[in-house]
Amino acid sequence: MTRREVEFVFFDAGETLVHPMPSFPELFLGVCSEYGLEVDLGVLRTATRRIMAGVEDRQRRGYTFSNETSKSRRFWMDFYGSLVREMGYSREDGSLPQALYDTFSRPSNYGAYHDAHDILRELRGRGLRMGLISNFEPWLEDLLRDLEMLDYLEVLVISGKEGYEKPHPRIYELALERAGVSPRQSLHVGDSPISDYDGAREAGMRAVLLDRWGRFPDFAGEVVRDLRELPGLLD
Repeated sequence: MTRREVEFVFFDAGETLVHPMPSFPELFLGVCSEYGLEVDLGVLRTATRRIMAGVEDRQRRGYTFSNETSKSRRFWMDFYGSLVREMGYSREDGSLPQALYDTFSRPSNYGAYHDAHDILRELRGRGLRMGLISNFEPWLEDLLRDLEMLDYLEVLVISGKEGYEKPHPRIYELALERAGVSPRQSLHVGDSPISDYDGAREAGMRAVLLDRWGRFPDFAGEVVRDLRELPGLLD
């Protein structure tokens, strides 16, 4: 597929365009320290990857959590509760998981990746249209506005507003319908091999995996380590 055939580029949001600031581990450590819990960053990293890998495996079988507010809150409370228990936290009142949930649900605690605005400007300069397909809570739109990204994105399809979650084909269909483009004219970029890459491909779209940290060395599809590599693939 040549660049001329790609008319519309869709992006994922979390860990693609935006991320917790200054980072997930630093925010997590800061909240836990207020509760007297010492965080082992190695354990945190390993546990987070293990839990999320399990979630992605369940998503293959239809599991969802971000497409409904109550389900999303329950998922994240369980997620944070599991992490702090791995650190040895034993209180059962739920106060620390709640504090973590509140912290990571606050738009002011997120920022744009170093390459996000660069690629949005570059693709706009090439005449490409852009949008977003994301498994995220409804407040993502406020975050994107705060980060001055909304002007670049013609279409926003956010699972917390739509009731469908990647990799369900309907969330991609909604995005394509609203953009007025066919799957073969579209490219989706995101950090999940299952939700972003496989889901988009199954919807007939071209897909690129963003692997910032080299987590998928054996991945066989199109992959970039930095969003600014995208124009090279499109050329």
